Amino acid sequence: MKKGFVKTENFRRLAEAQKQVERRGAREAGLVLIRGHYGIGKSALTDRWASDSGWIFVRAKATWTKRALLDELAELMGLSKTGRNQEVQARIIGKLAVDGVPMIIDEADFLVGGSTATLLEVLRDITDLTGTMCFLVGMEHFPMKVAKYAHIASRVAQVVELEPLSLADVKVTVTAKSEVTIDDDVLPLLLSQSQGRMRLVLNAITNIESWAEANSWDKVTAQMLGGKSLCTEFTGKALGIRRKTGGVQ
Repeated sequence: MKKGFVKTENFRRLAEAQKQVERRGAREAGLVLIRGHYGIGKSALTDRWASDSGWIFVRAKATWTKRALLDELAELMGLSKTGRNQEVQARIIGKLAVDGVPMIIDEADFLVGGSTATLLEVLRDITDLTGTMCFLVGMEHFPMKVAKYAHIASRVAQVVELEPLSLADVKVTVTAKSEVTIDDDVLPLLLSQSQGRMRLVLNAITNIESWAEANSWDKVTAQMLGGKSLCTEFTGKALGIRRKTGGVQ
């Protein structure tokens, strides 16, 4: 598979959100919530977006404490991690106030847990004092979790819904990533079987490339694939697992 970044409709949605937040009125309203179903490519898209833009990208962890969050941000910014939480946070605020570099926090669902949102509070302090944009990437229900905390929700400038890939997105992806020519009649099959998930589309391209190599195909058509499953996803159904009250059988 070829290396490279695919600019899908979801990328354009993010770029538009960035423009809107840059024009915001309230300086402290710098939070952008990005939500979407698993497998549609949220992490890969936002990671590459941050890399190309020179932004800060960090993946939240289930084990994160306030200190762990601050330490990871400080390390990414080349700052000292010594001292108390307040001292590390002050260094981060000082640097962002000067540089104005936006942040992207992936797996942001880990920032909210139980009856508190202490990790979101840490980020709120940083964005309030610096005016820095902060993009929080989570699952489809993530905005509803944030909405429980009105003082943080009031700082949300945009909610961006990342959608499953369109047929046009699949075509762009195949053109950019596949080492073998894939006929347009394969694209609807790719879209249908992947349900618009980038992760599965990329897996399918790898499978098609393998079949093409094994059969010395220069171009792959739907007829040549003969009804093959282009991409598979691990689920309990694959193992014949059925859930019943009292256990798994």
